[in-house]
Amino acid sequence: MNAKAALPSLFTISSLFCGFLSMYYAVNGRFIGAALLIVIAGFLDACDGKIARYFHTSSNFGVQFDSIVDVCSFGVAPALLMLYYLKPYYLNALPAIPWLHFVVCFLFLLCGALRLARFNTQLKGFEKENFSGLPIPTAAGTLAAYILFTERVWQSSTHAPHLAIGLCVILSLLMISTIEYSAFSRLSIETRRGRVRLIFLLCVIVLMVFYTYEVFFPIALAISLSGLFRWLYYAITDREVADVRD
Repeated sequence: MNAKAALPSLFTISSLFCGFLSMYYAVNGRFIGAALLIVIAGFLDACDGKIARYFHTSSNFGVQFDSIVDVCSFGVAPALLMLYYLKPYYLNALPAIPWLHFVVCFLFLLCGALRLARFNTQLKGFEKENFSGLPIPTAAGTLAAYILFTERVWQSSTHAPHLAIGLCVILSLLMISTIEYSAFSRLSIETRRGRVRLIFLLCVIVLMVFYTYEVFFPIALAISLSGLFRWLYYAITDREVADVRD
């Protein structure tokens, strides 16, 4: 294997390491560090495919390896983080259902694994224009952003366990849905959509630099729900058009 072919795998391995270290941090109660490691793993995951395509070293092995790593870094790691983060608060909030947080966290992991399996079976080529269902790195990043928001900004005494449980369920269902999400794989100023995406990305970067903890969760949540909102918009529009035609 030459250096160009090995470089994308190094990014994937680094993502795996971040996910593994995040689990270690979560078990030891270092939740902010665990959440930040998931975010770092997301950036590394976004780079490996682009590097492989840039050097023309994309392969089926890389796709399979990347998916296996994603299960760890964006499935097991965030599920474990949320499980340990919510355990003391949820036991106090709903003592009658002490295992509900465990079931919901496992649901997130299960739906993430199913999402990756479906992605691999439907993948044709190595270019990603759109995704069917919420990508698991985005879902994991949203959970990580929630942890950072509650710890650094919200600083709630209860950490709103009911809200966290609802967030896990919604993200899980979005991952296994067939709702379309944009890949953002290509940024261009040649088309109107490309210019809008580029402007949006620049605005996000500026906000993240100056107000990292304040805006990270709202932005991540908006991205996670964007496909659902677009689907609802198209569904309502089609219904109205159908009513007019009738």
